[in-house]
Amino acid sequence: MPMGKATMSRTWDEYLAEMSNYLLAIGQAAQVGSDFPLEPPTRPADPIPDDYRDQARRLSDACDQLAAEVSARMTVIANRPPSARQSPHKAYRLASYLETDI
Repeated sequence: MPMGKATMSRTWDEYLAEMSNYLLAIGQAAQVGSDFPLEPPTRPADPIPDDYRDQARRLSDACDQLAAEVSARMTVIANRPPSARQSPHKAYRLASYLETDI
């Protein structure tokens, strides 16, 4: 099932799992410099059940953390001196969003 397509049978379990995978894919794409996935999964039409609110809040926090870390990493990359940008021999630390559970 494509991520951006809504279905009548979509549950909050499915949505939260797909959104978690989507955030992981964005983090990995940012790490290796590939294209980001274009469309996030579509939310279910029904209101979020109370027993999913904590999981959704954690996912929202992970999204905010990912955005902050990707922005910070892009700033570091943009501010490197030209010679550092072209050197394939310098090892850089992996971004922490790949090592963080979503």
